[in-house]
Amino acid sequence: MFKRLLVAGISSACLLFLFFWLGQFRSELQAQEIQEGMLRQAEEITSKLSSEELVGQVIHVAIPGTVLDPIAKKEIETIKPGGVILFGRNLGSKSEIKSLNKDLQTSALENTGLPLLISVDQEGGRVIRVKDGVTQFPGAMALGQTKDKDMAKKVGFVTSYQLRKLGLNFLFAPDMDINNNPFNPVINTRSLGSNLETVLNAGVSYEEGARLGGSIPVIKHFPGHGDTNVDSHLGLPKIEKTLEELKSFELIPFQTAIQNGADAIMSAHIVYPKIDPNFPATLSSKILGDLLRKEFQYQGLIITDAMEMDAIDEHYQKEDPGVLALIAGADIILMTSWGPTTQSMRDQILKAYKKGTLVREGKDLLKEAVKRQIYYKLKYGIISEFGDLAKNGRANSVFPKELPEVLKNHFAEQDKNRENLFSQYYQDTLNRDVSRKAIVSFPKTFLPESATVENTVFYLKGEEFLSDLRSRSISNSDLATLRKKLEKKEAKRAVVHSFTQTELDLALSLAQKFPEAEIVCLHYGTPFLDLPDAPNLKILFSFSPTPESKKALLYSVLDRKNEIPLVDLILKPNPKKATAVTETEEDSVSKNTK
Repeated sequence: MFKRLLVAGISSACLLFLFFWLGQFRSELQAQEIQEGMLRQAEEITSKLSSEELVGQVIHVAIPGTVLDPIAKKEIETIKPGGVILFGRNLGSKSEIKSLNKDLQTSALENTGLPLLISVDQEGGRVIRVKDGVTQFPGAMALGQTKDKDMAKKVGFVTSYQLRKLGLNFLFAPDMDINNNPFNPVINTRSLGSNLETVLNAGVSYEEGARLGGSIPVIKHFPGHGDTNVDSHLGLPKIEKTLEELKSFELIPFQTAIQNGADAIMSAHIVYPKIDPNFPATLSSKILGDLLRKEFQYQGLIITDAMEMDAIDEHYQKEDPGVLALIAGADIILMTSWGPTTQSMRDQILKAYKKGTLVREGKDLLKEAVKRQIYYKLKYGIISEFGDLAKNGRANSVFPKELPEVLKNHFAEQDKNRENLFSQYYQDTLNRDVSRKAIVSFPKTFLPESATVENTVFYLKGEEFLSDLRSRSISNSDLATLRKKLEKKEAKRAVVHSFTQTELDLALSLAQKFPEAEIVCLHYGTPFLDLPDAPNLKILFSFSPTPESKKALLYSVLDRKNEIPLVDLILKPNPKKATAVTETEEDSVSKNTK
């Protein structure tokens, strides 16, 4: 009897294992079939394009306004771009954004036969382009300080999902730069943090979530822009690090994200003399080709940072930078202008292509770049999304007539999965919860309950702060009243706000003048200033000027019960220890903050 039961048990286990294995095998076969189908489609579409159209596809352009005006229309007709980048000037209300993107796609389909990648910088915090229709989450540095990978994934997903619903399908985030240089003028709070672990955990999680959301996330700025003291918009940064040094630090978040499935990377306009003394990463075959493509085995999209930035425009314009970038391994040349500048870039690349400059080791680099971009337009369902609009002009001969059934089913399932994930990930309280969890303290931890509301005087500006105080029936004081209450010892704590160095200096002057009171400064600007230091001064950081971040700062003083942790960042050395200012000087500081 026992033997029969044993045999039956083993048989059942074998059957279950076989069933599971067959299921996995079928899944892998189907995934392979889908990928091969998309690669065939991309190859077929690419083969239909003329030389001029191939060149246009690798160029992404900007437009001037919130509608498809004659200038924008001419740009699409002339350049035939593969994508358009939108800025704050282009983005109005939710309905206006949808209308603009639909018009852009219709024009692109008529003139190029393919839909556009429409990109936007929506990093959160101080880099928010879309104000209507997308949740205004706190910025990257705030997200990093939460130390919560699950939150980072949800924020990435929701941001990406909401952008895609507006027709924005190319998200220039997350920033994977480790901002370990507090004097960095450009990355700053756009970085997730100053240490490897923070950037690695939050960045990889955000990218994974964003990839699921439907708008293609772009990790940036490869191979790392965190340890610079020059803004590449205004000059040419150099980082004197060896490849081994980069591999042990800056490159780890990028490499991990690649291994986790990242599909798009933006290059940095930075020279690494010990790797390539001649060219910045954007134009370097040693960095984009040998390191990223070959050593890291990265197969996804590579897009340049804006080619009009001074790092390229002032130093490499005479060397055909667009051509150099494509030879190095880039797929997309990002332009943030229109008209003569983009036409010059197109002419530069077209001339080189016709001369055979873009054919290397038997490979047509231009066609490879276009095919890769089309593949990702297929993979994310961007091509299938616009089948109904592909009726006129060039779309008649370029756009796929009929997608294979397996791809149709795949894209339908993809849309269904996104909707399901949105219902799981999105909650009305998500932005509030992330913003609150991001608040940290300097120079020590902060215990909110050390003083009551009755013993606190507030001197705050800004509607987010003031409306919150009104809703709680708490009065807000002017500076003179605050000083009087502190002089008479009617308050044990004073709460002020800051965004600039001037406002931080005001907080220090109050702390020095009234050493028996606790001065709490709600700071929503960059932490990389000359931070004041006094025994009775506490600074709470939100890293973001978003409405929810400001509310979170006030919540941290009024409602939070648990201790607020110490900030986990590399800040400027030697915190500022200014001498006490006179009453007249203090009044002057106050006027400058209005």
